[in-house]
Amino acid sequence: MENNNYAISISGLTKRFKKQVAVNNITIKVKSGKIHGFIGPNGSGKTTTIKCLIGSIIPNSGEIQIDGKDATLSVAKEVLGYIPENARFPMHLSTYKYLTWMRFLRGNDWKKSKKEAKASLEQLNLWKFQRKNPNSFSSGMKKKVLLAQALISNPKILILDEPAANLDPTSRTELFDELIKLRDMGKSILISSHILLELQNIIDEVTILNHGNVIYSDIIQTKKQNLYMFDPLKPELFIKVLKKAGYDVQIMNEKIVVQIKNDQELLNISELALEHKILIKSAQPYTTDLTELYEQIIKNDQQSEIVSSHKNSNKKEGKK
Repeated sequence: MENNNYAISISGLTKRFKKQVAVNNITIKVKSGKIHGFIGPNGSGKTTTIKCLIGSIIPNSGEIQIDGKDATLSVAKEVLGYIPENARFPMHLSTYKYLTWMRFLRGNDWKKSKKEAKASLEQLNLWKFQRKNPNSFSSGMKKKVLLAQALISNPKILILDEPAANLDPTSRTELFDELIKLRDMGKSILISSHILLELQNIIDEVTILNHGNVIYSDIIQTKKQNLYMFDPLKPELFIKVLKKAGYDVQIMNEKIVVQIKNDQELLNISELALEHKILIKSAQPYTTDLTELYEQIIKNDQQSEIVSSHKNSNKKEGKK
């Protein structure tokens, strides 16, 4: 069944390599027309998931849809553009000829392939380098050629695996600015990156993986709009009062953060604090810091693993 609200829909995806589980029954939804950040520690399963998406790895189980269609169908692959982490190019082809061949191999005639290769290079201001071999370029220029390759067939959806790796700050800024332009043109983008500080400025959604599991997935902008940070004199009592009143209270980087729907709820919280004689030193909107969020989510997941490990250990000892 097609669902055009999602550019990418992954349900129950599992991939094992012998006894090692790389991704474990994960579900991820990427909304159309959005930039979706895909982050996690090394070995968390990001690249395996991306390779399942583009069809270079066959999963053990699960369902993947691209633009509402089964990812194994050619009609789904036609709407995809992919940028790998490492740039590799033939030694004997110019940038223009390389891109022409890439388009030709996707089922176009040669004349049209040349025209679209030129248009793609011009879009990224690379036409002046058409005669040069891309292996001679800087890391930033090579990534631009890969982006031109991904865009050559005018795909609806882009998948980028660590596109900012080894780029200098200027090249990263240029790349991320280009992704914003593409999003504004209606493209849907899934991007895996370790450059969290810059990533948070362009993404609309984020999914965090750890040990092959999705441990967090949400809309970044919604969190920015709906969270408030409080600094009370009696933090433990303040948390207790808020939870009793039905508020969603979180501790994020040692800060008390509360989800608030409107100004009236903010006034209600002030009255609750006054009623229980709790002085609030400050209250301000909580802007999501992606690095902070990431570290907190990973830390919570690690603590959960430790607790689970202790429980399993105690069960085994009890059986003995």
